[in-house]
Amino acid sequence: MLKHKRLVVLLLSVVLVLGALLAGCSSQSKTATTSQGQSEQVLNLNLGEEPPTLDPQKATDEVSITVLNAVLEGLVRYNKDGKIEKGSGLAKDWKISDDGLTYTFYLKDAKWSDGNPITAYDFEYAWKRALDPKTGSQYAYQLYYIKGAEEYNSGKGSADQVGVKALDDKTLQVTLKAPAPQFLGLTSFVNYLPLEKSVYEKYGDKVGSDPSTMVFSGPFIIKEWNHEQNIVLEKNPNYWDKDNVKLDKINFGMIKDNNSLVQNYDTGALDSIFIPGDYIDKYKDSPEFHTYALATVWYLQFNNKDKIFKNANIRKAFTLAVNRELFVKEVMKNGSIPAEAVVPPGIPGYNGDFRSGAGPGYFKDNDVAQAKEYLQKGLQELGLSKLPTIKFLTGDSDTANKYSVALQQMWNQALGVQVEIQNVAFKVRLDMMERRDYQIVLAGWGADYNDPMTFLDISETPKGDYTPFSKNPK
Repeated sequence: MLKHKRLVVLLLSVVLVLGALLAGCSSQSKTATTSQGQSEQVLNLNLGEEPPTLDPQKATDEVSITVLNAVLEGLVRYNKDGKIEKGSGLAKDWKISDDGLTYTFYLKDAKWSDGNPITAYDFEYAWKRALDPKTGSQYAYQLYYIKGAEEYNSGKGSADQVGVKALDDKTLQVTLKAPAPQFLGLTSFVNYLPLEKSVYEKYGDKVGSDPSTMVFSGPFIIKEWNHEQNIVLEKNPNYWDKDNVKLDKINFGMIKDNNSLVQNYDTGALDSIFIPGDYIDKYKDSPEFHTYALATVWYLQFNNKDKIFKNANIRKAFTLAVNRELFVKEVMKNGSIPAEAVVPPGIPGYNGDFRSGAGPGYFKDNDVAQAKEYLQKGLQELGLSKLPTIKFLTGDSDTANKYSVALQQMWNQALGVQVEIQNVAFKVRLDMMERRDYQIVLAGWGADYNDPMTFLDISETPKGDYTPFSKNPK
């Protein structure tokens, strides 16, 4: 029987419109002139943060993955309609056995940016490296669909028992432990990206820390990485589909301040931005203003190994003290809706939208009287007359601080609790979450692939930074 973990979290919101998007008349890239007098197409975007790592087998966050998806390519890619077509990635074709257990991929004649051929052995090596316990990949579980993968990752099996095998340079055979319709799409995910073995053997754990430690299989290469400032991508001359890559360069900034972000858009220094909620009224009537849905959930995670939050009644008190309806309307102000369940709307299920088919949500919102009752019960159980100051871990961007201050005020007004906000850099927050050095943390979870399991399996399998300490053997 599976041991399911209960998420010790308060789901705050489903981001259906994340700040909306300003992708204006300049969403077509700018034309710049080189020192040789040639014109080039340049796109200027904002990452918002420094990528913690560009090691594809270790990356877990949206910032790192955004860059990696531009410079590395896997077996398949999704098209603009969210579909997978043969030939979209490095696999020119594939066959799936009648029982759904064996996938055979046939690779194109493609090259790494250093000119070496991309082979099936690069995929076998990368996937097994992701599963190697010594690698410490937090997303290794994404490969657990493969036969022998979980056993190897947990130290109960060997690499030779993993169902991934290069039959020759251009043929990769994958054996699953059970049919998984979402597996094909998963092969586009970051931890399924290939890695040239000789590069890792040369640089070891430094891979992904600097462009000099990387080679690239995607449409772009990293030309510059000025840490905490910007990343510059240039078109990969060895990319198999280079003739259809229209951009010559992408500049990624790392602007955290919302005023600076908007000013950079207004002056043309950035070609598109996600608009902070406070600025939507300024732009909502502009022809450059666009909205679209994102499958992302914001939530509060409690550390229930902490001496205070190990108590269920304390967690319930903090949960019911939050007014999520008010939070999304008056704080986020970006079209988000309160999260009523783990899986947000828009994710396909067996028969249509999963959220619609699953029925109404099960998270109760904002009951201050009940919250106070839970607080008193929790204090009695802990032998306390009042709570000590609670530490609330969050990011150091304007948006993260705004969200955290609003929650701090809700807890203080409803429960009389003093909350200290810990604003830290993105990479530091991820590290503190991994070490469980927090009491409450503000975090988000976005869909890794277009299937309900991308949200549901976080309650069943350890997820590195995002795994709460709670389990129920039933």
